[in-house]
Amino acid sequence: MPPLSKFAALAALVCVLAACDATLPQMPPLPKWGGGATDEEPVVPIVLFSPNGEPLSGAEFGQPQCDDALERWFGRVDANHDGAIDRQEFLADARVQFGRMDLDHDGFITADELSTFRAAYLPTGRREGRDRRDAPGGATKALPSGVPDPVMSADANLDFKVSLAEFIALAEENFVRLDSDRNGRLGLDEIRKEGCLPGVKHAVNAG
Repeated sequence: MPPLSKFAALAALVCVLAACDATLPQMPPLPKWGGGATDEEPVVPIVLFSPNGEPLSGAEFGQPQCDDALERWFGRVDANHDGAIDRQEFLADARVQFGRMDLDHDGFITADELSTFRAAYLPTGRREGRDRRDAPGGATKALPSGVPDPVMSADANLDFKVSLAEFIALAEENFVRLDSDRNGRLGLDEIRKEGCLPGVKHAVNAG
């Protein structure tokens, strides 16, 4: 084949490939789980959680909006009612919450204990059965798929249970992250910025 014909054939092949590429369906971007949902596709909580992993919806709480639930939590944790939560108040709340979740009082929280503890806070349709993607005991039924558990993520040594020391260490990290102005105190606006899924940005309430 003459050189010019080879060039023409190559140019035609490039055009065909370009046309094919243009007709291929475009896949939507994957949600950025773990680093926060996108602004366009916010993560919707199944259960609202405080920064220390306390359920704030369901059971006696009903189905509040996230901002309202966090405001009520903030009022309880701000022990001296000075309009801010300091480190000691934040960690005191974490210790109280750990004690509530450690159902057998052995110093550890397991996924089975979380499943039992959270059962009353789940929407009615999620209280029965177990999702295949759940951790042992179904603890993650209270969370959207792909969202880190605000309690079990404290399991630093990966032994499938959380000690008080691990939970407090996570609470320390959460306090530092939430303290955006680095003044050692958390205002309600700083708490609300993260929403009701600890560690996941732009979380919103479905209600």
